Amino acid sequence: MFKTAVKLVKALDRGEVTNFSRNSYEVVFSIFMVALAYFYRNSPQIEYPRILYFFLLLLGTNFVFNYLLRSRDSVNLWLIDLILLANYWIITGVVYYSGGGSSYFWTLYLLPVFAASLMASFKDAFGVVFLCVLAIGVMSWPLGGGELAGVLGFAIKVAVLSFSAGVVYSTAQSKKRAEAGLAFKRQQVGQLEKAIEQKETELVQSASAGEVGTLAAGVLHDLGNAVSVILLTAQISVEDEKPEKKDLERILKAARFAKGVISNAFAIVRGKEFVFEQAALGEPAETAVMLTEYAARKRNVQVKLQIPADLPALRISKVHVERLFINTISNALSFVPEGGWVRVSAAAVEGGVQAEIADNGPGFPEQMLNDGVKAFGTTRKETGGTGLGLYVSSQIARSHGGWLRLENAPAGGALIKVFFPYTGP
Repeated sequence: MFKTAVKLVKALDRGEVTNFSRNSYEVVFSIFMVALAYFYRNSPQIEYPRILYFFLLLLGTNFVFNYLLRSRDSVNLWLIDLILLANYWIITGVVYYSGGGSSYFWTLYLLPVFAASLMASFKDAFGVVFLCVLAIGVMSWPLGGGELAGVLGFAIKVAVLSFSAGVVYSTAQSKKRAEAGLAFKRQQVGQLEKAIEQKETELVQSASAGEVGTLAAGVLHDLGNAVSVILLTAQISVEDEKPEKKDLERILKAARFAKGVISNAFAIVRGKEFVFEQAALGEPAETAVMLTEYAARKRNVQVKLQIPADLPALRISKVHVERLFINTISNALSFVPEGGWVRVSAAAVEGGVQAEIADNGPGFPEQMLNDGVKAFGTTRKETGGTGLGLYVSSQIARSHGGWLRLENAPAGGALIKVFFPYTGP
């Protein structure tokens, strides 16, 4: 029994429609007809006050229907049918009490005809036209007492209703086809956007792998030092009958350092999602300096960290800010002369904190300053540079609601300015 009921409900389901009228044309048309009825109030065909009741009912129902439809994105076709039948019944009452088949108000039937042709199927539009013609035919019977004028009048009414339904239905179908074409194009654009986002993700991931490749020697060197400290201190503790607490603390400190190096390196490779938290800018900057320390020592370059401890906390993704500092420091290390310096500093400004990465290298070329940061915009192609480091850093700054700018310092050398707002993105 239950299955039969479910099948019956499914069989009766006609779906929903989204292109229903959300305007007040029906209301305006109804008001116009009320005014017309008032001006023709002396006509012997119009029965007062009955016709006024039907006009007011037509006006009120259209107000209610329009209010209900404006608050919906889609409407079940059964509700549309109910609205059409209600209008059909009220309009039939108006026509009946204003002369029947000879009433000038038969044009009100155009309201349900237009609505059915716009919103429903061909069968629905045909059905509404048939009902309207049937009502006019019944109220006009016999057709003018057999006179030719009466027959022609009825034929004209049928033709007007049928032609109007055909034109409106054809226009509605053309509009639906155009909307379907636009929807398909929007879908294609959406797919292209997803493809672009995927390529950008792959680009950033490639850059991440490149960053770790560049840092690999330093990471391995730092891990080697940490492991050596752990092994030597552990050996001392084993040989000593009473291990000292400071030796155990040294082991823990070295182990934490090694874990931090590995964790940061893997975070860069994964390019994991932005996880924003309240943190001081000094922490990721210190980690970046630690991870680039080996490369700096190889070139005898001094990396100076000048970030005040009392800077206000920011809403940042620490892993990504570390990447930003690693990229900008690594970029500076590629250009500064042997024995040179790189300075990482920060200061509170209006709305946030501004970090600066400065060096005593040759500075940025004029074209790069004019063009801004672009992917693959590098001056080190012959030495394996990809130009992705600064581009990824710029994207990270934008993801934090800030910006990254390239300048040359007045005294010489490159200067990268990065702004982080307090509130994050």
